[in-house]
Amino acid sequence: MKVKKVLLCILNLALAFLTFGEEKTLKVGTKPESVCRGFGGKLYVTMINNEEPGDGGINVIDEDKVMEFCRGMNSPKGIAFIGGFLVTADETTVWKVDKKGKVTKLAEAKDFPNKIEFLNDVAASRDKKSVYVTEMSPPGPMFNPDKERTLWPIGSKQDMNLPRKGCVYKVTLNGKVSLAVPAGNKVMRFPNGVTVIGKKNEETPVMGDFFTGNIVQYDGKSFKILAKGMRGADAVEFGKGVIYVSSWPLGKVWKYDRKSKKTTVLSDKFTTAADFYYDRKNKQLIVPDMIGGTLTFLPVE
Repeated sequence: MKVKKVLLCILNLALAFLTFGEEKTLKVGTKPESVCRGFGGKLYVTMINNEEPGDGGINVIDEDKVMEFCRGMNSPKGIAFIGGFLVTADETTVWKVDKKGKVTKLAEAKDFPNKIEFLNDVAASRDKKSVYVTEMSPPGPMFNPDKERTLWPIGSKQDMNLPRKGCVYKVTLNGKVSLAVPAGNKVMRFPNGVTVIGKKNEETPVMGDFFTGNIVQYDGKSFKILAKGMRGADAVEFGKGVIYVSSWPLGKVWKYDRKSKKTTVLSDKFTTAADFYYDRKNKQLIVPDMIGGTLTFLPVE
């Protein structure tokens, strides 16, 4: 009897391992960029579509069924769910969307203290009343125009001439804008992805610098590099002892172990791995492939 129980236990463990190892990919439309869980625990995906004024928006996924949730945006990117709203950044506008799909402007260019050129990622603050939004500044100068999705080499002449305009703003759900992370530091010139660590009253934003691949935190006084070398850094999220990072131009997703300082490629099958959602409950990253038009459910634990 004991032998049978042991064998049954081994079989169950093996089946659990095989289930964990499964990956699922779902077609969601034209140019998905960012994803989060929102109303009713469903997935909401920003859709750039054809980059024509007004054709951008958000799709909702109910099980495996993909439906249009709202339109009226231009080129929506990062998305977060906070305070009963979806909030997304759209280059020079931050949108707020209610549960019925009604889209309103939360903040636009005139509301920011400095010139706005390329608002990108969004992360919910732990105060549950505001979001962090990265101002990446235009990405074009980072790329070699003669090679597809290829960043200039670090240390090159082109690198030396790149601007340092990227920064991070904090935007409340009533539209108040303040500067959260200043521009000008050489370790963070083009912040793309942003997340938050620390306690509610002591939270610290962490950014992925798209050009260098630096993962950088800012404590309100100084910058600190937590990891390096993940160029094209898009999404940035923290797991238990690790940092997960996607690369848009390289089509990769990495895991960086903070103790061993070792970087592991979890997947390199994407064309453009964009702003993923870390689904802690289901132990997976949900990764949009912008050019591929898909979401991939990638097990990570």
